[in-house]
Amino acid sequence: MALSNHKLSILVLISVLSFVLLLPKCGAAIAKYDEYLKKRAQESLEESRKAFNPNPEELADDLNDQVSETLTPEGGKRNLRQGGCKATNPIDRCWRCDPNWAENRKKLAECARGFGHRATGGKSGKYYVVTDPSDATWTSQSLEPPHAVIQKPCGSYLPTTWSSR
Repeated sequence: MALSNHKLSILVLISVLSFVLLLPKCGAAIAKYDEYLKKRAQESLEESRKAFNPNPEELADDLNDQVSETLTPEGGKRNLRQGGCKATNPIDRCWRCDPNWAENRKKLAECARGFGHRATGGKSGKYYVVTDPSDATWTSQSLEPPHAVIQKPCGSYLPTTWSSR
């Protein structure tokens, strides 16, 4: 018995709809079973625990001491920074007084203070050079670097430079 056009259309529609609905399930939860991703997640957790300091008062006191040293040197008078570099906070003083800081961006990893002071910031990694024009839209304000900027050790960001186009 031959199927009528109407019944055939309904059968094809149901088949296609079933296929479309089941297709996403084929790859669902693949990350849950991916050993590589599990290993990276564990490494990332361990790295973040190493960098964690459970005593926020200690961190705040240390940062306040560094700021005080800048503003009130041993003489007790306020340091007005009469010289060429006028950076008065410890983070800026770490890099801003170096006229070649852009050529040595890895040194910026040493400038972290407070909760991020143990972060490596890609200090031992390679430079990431943006050569793909589609990456040119990334800015430091977006807080989402290009995928290739994240490297091992887990979650450390590479110093980024843009190639001339």
